[in-house]
Amino acid sequence: MIVDSEKIKAQAKAIMDEFIKALDKAGEISGEAGLEREETTRAAKAKKGNGDFKERMLKNAPRSSEGQIQAERKSW
Repeated sequence: MIVDSEKIKAQAKAIMDEFIKALDKAGEISGEAGLEREETTRAAKAKKGNGDFKERMLKNAPRSSEGQIQAERKSW
């Protein structure tokens, strides 16, 4: 497929010109935008541990030994 770079540049310029005209019609934005907060971060919540997570993971694994999942090691 042959790409005509001049045609693409002309299309891009037309799109930008149309966008600029649309922005001119929009006019000025009045008022402030944004949000001010006293605290910028939230405190971390304590998480409850799931005691049987490790057992479920080992049960779902195709191979496991001594509490660890055995995975195949690939060489690149």
